[in-house]
Order: sequence, then structure tokens, then C-alpha cells
Amino acid sequence: MWSCTNCHHVEFTADKPLRCPVCGAEAEQLVPHEVSGMKGTKTLMNLKTGFVAESQAHLRNLVSAMKAEQESYPQVARLFRAIAEAEAVHAFNHFRLLGAVSSTQENLESAFERENLAASTYPQFIREANDEGNTSVATILGYSRDVEKGHAKLYKKALTHMMGGEETEYYVCQVCGHVSDGSLPDVCPICGAPKEKFRKVV
Repeated sequence: MWSCTNCHHVEFTADKPLRCPVCGAEAEQLVPHEVSGMKGTKTLMNLKTGFVAESQAHLRNLVSAMKAEQESYPQVARLFRAIAEAEAVHAFNHFRLLGAVSSTQENLESAFERENLAASTYPQFIREANDEGNTSVATILGYSRDVEKGHAKLYKKALTHMMGGEETEYYVCQVCGHVSDGSLPDVCPICGAPKEKFRKVV
């Protein structure tokens, strides 16, 4: 595993990358990522595989819970949400054991870099969806692209808030994922959803 000294990203590969996949830093800025007390590479790779699997299971169960609610099975929805929370605990434990949890400032800086990278990958996804005639998919991917740009700005702003001790409220559009900070908009600036579609994050 390799740690970027620029953005603190941890890359889970045996071979040293030519550059950081998040911030683009040159190979010289990538150093071996050491996990205190951990021996061997198989255990590290198994933890990484476990982290990915548990993270996906967490989200898959939340989606299943939403579907169960729509079909009027509240007890099944609760079960899916309970198991989703258990999977989140597993994912967190794997991530912590990998030594990938940094300070809040480092996490914000790394998250900012990742959001910029994510936003730059969507134009190709959108173009290919349109080329194959999947216009509705291209629309959803377009929402994701625009929202990711906003996320990067929010992370950058949060660094300033953190240093200044400021507090703000966040509202998330349940249609496209746009995050509004400070005030609830009447209409989502990304997808046009009404304010009733926003949920306040507590």
C-alpha cells in the first residue's frame, strides 16, 4: 500500500503507482503505507477487499430498505436498515485497521481532491451514455457531475469553517444529491426539485 504525502490518499496496490490517482502527485511523493503492528500483505489486501464488500453491502441494504418501504413492508425495511448499519460498522472497522483514518484536516483535503477527480471522470461517462442512446442515464450522470463539483467547494469551505469555528446547516436533495449549505433553497439548482425534496442533515 502507498500513501500520498500531498493529499494523504492511501492506494491499495502492491506496485507503486506512477502518480497519485487522486491529486496526480508524482511517484516520488508516494511512500509505503505502514500499518502499526500489521504483518504481511495478504492480510492488508483482505482487509481492503472486506472494506469494499461491506461498503457495497451497506448501500445495497439501504436501497433495499427504500424499496421495501415503497412496497409497504415496514418491518422488512427496518431489517434492511439494521443490517445496513451492521455492515457500516464492519466497513469502518476494516478501514480503521487499514490505518486509513487521518486527521479531520487531512480528511477534508483528501476529500476535496477526490471530488475534483470524480467530477472530471463524468464527462466521458455522459458522452458514452449519449452515444449509446441512454439519454436518461446521461441526465442522471450529469446530475452527479454537477453535484460533485459542489462537494469539492463545500469541502474547501469546511476547511475555512473548521479553522474559524463556524457552524452551518446542510440540506441534501433526495433526487440528485445536491448539498445546500446554510439555507434551504426553494428549488434545487441542479435538478429543479422543489424544497420538499430536501432533507436536513443532523
